[in-house]
Amino acid sequence: MGCWVVVATIGTAAFAHMQAYLVDIAAKVVIRSDMDPNELCDNLYAQITEFIHNDDDLLNLEIELLPLPGNCNGSPDRRDEPDSEEGSKAPVS
Repeated sequence: MGCWVVVATIGTAAFAHMQAYLVDIAAKVVIRSDMDPNELCDNLYAQITEFIHNDDDLLNLEIELLPLPGNCNGSPDRRDEPDSEEGSKAPVS
């Protein structure tokens, strides 16, 4: 057990010299998956929390999964469709 205490102390000391930032991220993302919705939420949560090194630094994380109707899946090539008003390609930002 003494070895684990030393490792934890070294890890804590390493974080003490890092600059802390509050990061506010807002995103809405379409994810296509055959995975069970509960498993998908768990998987997304695990991937996001893997990036955070200290559980105490995770202040808030909410994942809301809203199924889309079958005809609202979108197209990966949608940016290449003509703009309905101008008849030209839609601008890509």
